[in-house]
Amino acid sequence: MRGLGPGLAVRRLLPLRVPTRPPRPPGPRLSSGPAAAAAGALERAMDELLRRAVPPTPAYELREKTPAPAEGQCADFVSFYGGLAEVAQRAELLGRLAQGFGVDHGQVAEQSAGVLQLRQQPREAAVLLQAEDRLRYALVPRYRGLFHHISKLDGGVRFLVQLRADLLEAQALKLLEGPHVRAIVKECPPSETEERNKIAAAIFYSISLTQQGLQGVELGTFLIKRVVKELQKEFPHLGAFSSLSPIPGFTKWLLGLLNSQTKEHGRNELFTDSECKEISELTGGPALETLRGLLSSGEWAKSEALVRALQTPLTRLCAWYLYGEKHRGYALNPVANFHLQNGAVLWRINWMANSSLKGLTGSCGLMVNYRYYLEDTGPNSIAYLGSKSIKASEQVLGLVAQYQKNSKL
Repeated sequence: MRGLGPGLAVRRLLPLRVPTRPPRPPGPRLSSGPAAAAAGALERAMDELLRRAVPPTPAYELREKTPAPAEGQCADFVSFYGGLAEVAQRAELLGRLAQGFGVDHGQVAEQSAGVLQLRQQPREAAVLLQAEDRLRYALVPRYRGLFHHISKLDGGVRFLVQLRADLLEAQALKLLEGPHVRAIVKECPPSETEERNKIAAAIFYSISLTQQGLQGVELGTFLIKRVVKELQKEFPHLGAFSSLSPIPGFTKWLLGLLNSQTKEHGRNELFTDSECKEISELTGGPALETLRGLLSSGEWAKSEALVRALQTPLTRLCAWYLYGEKHRGYALNPVANFHLQNGAVLWRINWMANSSLKGLTGSCGLMVNYRYYLEDTGPNSIAYLGSKSIKASEQVLGLVAQYQKNSKL
């Protein structure tokens, strides 16, 4: 498993030699001699630049009357930033900007206390509304003014877009050095090691958030492309890239369907008549009611006959869950949504790929491949985000068609 960026851990099923400690990205660091002097000079230049370029926050009463800073001051920031060639140096500048020119916490505390006090006293609504507006104003970071004025420069919006991309990359490099990175390498005897020129496919075992604070931050495409480049350097013949991903929530979704259809006696959109008959013969009870208990505990996996009987219907239902079940038009399953946003193809449903207790109770032992065709990830992502169209393989589409046909019987 290799940590590859902001709060994401990626495990891959490939032989890999990883240094015991990832190299430190270049940039200013504390040391002795000329390097330390140069780093100190750069830091002082950054502080002086920010002092001149970041406009002070005007008093609330003067917020609409204070003139904008000189255009040259904003241009100086753009020029200085563009002259920093190293990612770590740009990250240092942005870090100083965030820490020294953010929100005035003293003002926020004062305004918050004022709002709370007014809420406890009978006052006119206008007084409370103005106090709340003052609080909102205090919550605006000082550096926002700099970005606002940069956006008005010729090419300013393009600069801000690139700055955001640099910030995400800097976060990735920072975490590559931090405690969130774990590199687990299985040493294979030389006789079992594959020849490099025969390794043609890379499988990402999982890509998952490791920091709750990064929920909602879309970094998948950036990180996956970074991983692909790294792998291709090590294994030049790599051409196929795919994930082997969990399907959290599938069992819960399926149990919900079983509950609803059990209550509606005689209704069955989940299994064919022959499937129901086989399941009933193996379990000794009504198919839907019996499966509810078995799927909740994972006990069904102990019976080879029941595993064979459930393979076709559960694989079919899983394909529909991933492809057809939606939330606001997008895939209901969060892992599917992540990969589809990044331009992957919903490629293959794998029966009993995870027979652990967690795999059985969470997804009935199923896992799924999301395949990345590098030249198509952009168009696929645009199609999914824009028209909510899911790119899927013939295997998945065939299973979906079977589900739709069965549900109409």
